[in-house]
Amino acid sequence: MTEIFDELLAKGITLQEAGETTAALAQFRSCLEIGPENPEGYLNLGQLLSETGALDEAEKIFEAGLRFVPEDTDLLTALGDIYFEKGCYTDAIARYKRVTEINPADPDGYVSMGLVYNCMELVDDALGSYRKALAIDPLNVFAYNALGDAYYGLNDHEKAIAAYKKGIEIDPLDAAAHFNLAELYYDLEEFEEAEELCLESIRIDPSFSLAYLTMGNLCLDEERIAEAIKYFQLYLEKEKSPRAEEMISEVKAVIEGLKEELKK
Repeated sequence: MTEIFDELLAKGITLQEAGETTAALAQFRSCLEIGPENPEGYLNLGQLLSETGALDEAEKIFEAGLRFVPEDTDLLTALGDIYFEKGCYTDAIARYKRVTEINPADPDGYVSMGLVYNCMELVDDALGSYRKALAIDPLNVFAYNALGDAYYGLNDHEKAIAAYKKGIEIDPLDAAAHFNLAELYYDLEEFEEAEELCLESIRIDPSFSLAYLTMGNLCLDEERIAEAIKYFQLYLEKEKSPRAEEMISEVKAVIEGLKEELKK
């Protein structure tokens, strides 16, 4: 049975990577039938459902998995992520806290808690969580990115820049760290630095859709209309999340407007 489960799981992952979501979901559901006590089936099915925007169903899948393996930290984290996205902050923190209780050496649980605290505008609690994570793992890029975001929200640009740069120093191939710093420079209207970092983020991860969006906005601000259209179109090609529907619609409208402008 284990071999069949592994085959179904591998096929589901391959289908997911190929963009065949419906077929992948079917494979992952079959995994639950074959191996109802294996957390991998629940994790992959729930995460894919979450990516499609089916948060309520994903939540039920993760909860079902935790009934079999109540101390699986991956499932607890995934469930916490669902609660976080749904705005159920107390429930999210409870799951992340449980992760740190089960595995005190896992820094990511503290970072996740900090992200929730930051959304709740409990900035001191957020900063405290990030520092706990960095005390466990001083090279945790996830923590430095989150720390940068917190300082950014406090308009402490110097500390935010330092945190983002530290993340890049630790992992020069972290596309998110480059993008986060690019966004800060863009907001500061330091366009040259922002563009350089955005392009590096795209070079590292060509599927990083938000970098194309920022590049489009940057080109638009500098009246580089043709380039702005190019980057906005690339954003539309790369952005696959159902949660981005509103932004996708806005970008399509902007592209149409810019094309009309070029005709004049």
